[in-house]
Amino acid sequence: MKKSRWGILGTAGIAQRQLIPSLHASEQCELVAVASRDGKKASVFAKENKIPVAYGSYEELLADPSIDIIYNPLPNHLHVEWTRKAVEAGKHVLCEKPLSLNVEDVKQLIELRNTSGKLIGEAYAMLHQGRLQSLKKLLASNKIGTLSGAHGNFYLYNNDPHDVRNAYEHGGGALWDIGVYPIAVGRWMFGEEPIEVSCVMAEHPDFKVDHHTTGILRFPSGGQMSFACGMSHAFDASMTFYTQSHRIEVSRAYFSNPKAQIIFEVFSGEQADTVKTYSFEASDQYQSECENFALASQGGTPFAGSLEHTLAQTKVMIALFKAAKSHKFERV
Repeated sequence: MKKSRWGILGTAGIAQRQLIPSLHASEQCELVAVASRDGKKASVFAKENKIPVAYGSYEELLADPSIDIIYNPLPNHLHVEWTRKAVEAGKHVLCEKPLSLNVEDVKQLIELRNTSGKLIGEAYAMLHQGRLQSLKKLLASNKIGTLSGAHGNFYLYNNDPHDVRNAYEHGGGALWDIGVYPIAVGRWMFGEEPIEVSCVMAEHPDFKVDHHTTGILRFPSGGQMSFACGMSHAFDASMTFYTQSHRIEVSRAYFSNPKAQIIFEVFSGEQADTVKTYSFEASDQYQSECENFALASQGGTPFAGSLEHTLAQTKVMIALFKAAKSHKFERV
């Protein structure tokens, strides 16, 4: 596999916390450049994060012929625009979630991908997490019964009035920012798409975005999943899965740990007094995500965060917002 060369659009915190350390750690990926609309800001960011080249505009980065892959962590409302521009400049693009806030844009990106031959992926790093991949195989085997129910939480505290995630016009709010995680994992584990959803939202009094959202997804097989997400709460990122005979608990479900083992626990028995622990060695899901994307861009195995996955996820999200307004179940 040829070593892939990466450039980053913008100086987002998630890039600094997650992708940059993972790219530096990879032997298959090389972080070459970063761009900001502020040249000085780009230079400082590049120096702090050991990135060789800093550009004072996004256009300069896209014009760099040495770059193979663009990572796009810009604010949500800029994802489609700059993903499209990067592909038109001849780059593959890994874009942060949510890639799009509507279905039509995703369909247009699928067409662009197909005509350009460039890969476009959405950055759901947990889809590359070995622990969740193992859980998926266990559930698919039916060794502990058939998955029939699930619940996912993602709570954190974010009351920053200057944070773009607290601006609805920019695709903000709890559901778009963090509710997407349990929904994506639930869809993956059930192995099918929900047919109808319900949703209840509580808005932040000042920001006018949803800051506490709960919902239900109903699947064709009869399975159901509930979820809850909020941005004014103590941290929780757990998921629980149910079969007729077992309960599976996954703490910090959407995260791996590069420095320590992670686990999930399977409970059985009438009083759930028998516990089996599945342990997984320290790993970095963000590094796996980047390496898998690079391999897929070179004609390797399909990328888990495909545009088809994005299209299905976006349809669910739109239905949830519709259900929050109608106060009834809505078809997906």
